[in-house]
Amino acid sequence: MQMSTSRIKGKNASQAHKTLCSVYGDEASKERQRQNWFAKFRSGDFSLKDKKRFARSVEVDADLIRAIIDSDRHSTTREIAEKFHVSHTCIENHLKQLGYVQTLDTWVPHELKETHLTRRINGCDLLKKRNENDPFLKRLITGDEKWVNYNNIERKRSWSRPGEPTRTTSKADIHQKKVLLSVWWDYEGIAYFELLPPNER
Repeated sequence: MQMSTSRIKGKNASQAHKTLCSVYGDEASKERQRQNWFAKFRSGDFSLKDKKRFARSVEVDADLIRAIIDSDRHSTTREIAEKFHVSHTCIENHLKQLGYVQTLDTWVPHELKETHLTRRINGCDLLKKRNENDPFLKRLITGDEKWVNYNNIERKRSWSRPGEPTRTTSKADIHQKKVLLSVWWDYEGIAYFELLPPNER
């Protein structure tokens, strides 16, 4: 908003308001804004730019933040901020200083309880003692199967002297011929293996 200073020079805040309203309408300025301007002008400051504001440093007890996180690792910055009556960005900065980073939890089918762990330990202990009296593990045979390529993949690393061009290796064809290998083994090694006959799956 621009206006000749001669129109409001020598007037008080109320008189200046009437002059401004007669030119720009009733919504030219608010009373509080008008009073702030006149106080600013009387001090000799005629700049119309807002002064740079400095953010107030907020002190939050780092030990309390650490205690909240340790009690509930899923706490959000907004939940913690509400407890301290500060902004969530303030909490984010404190968490960063404390060395905390937000990560995704690892998915598991179900949570293991203490009873589950105890049951597993007892089961392993019983099997261990049984094997000492009767080495039944030596009688176990385990099997598995895997699709393997007809041709072995060439190594992608090779030796060369400084300045020599690197050697080239073609990329393996994703549709190359494969065969299903079935293997069974015991404690001594491979007991039996077979390849799936062609055209059988």
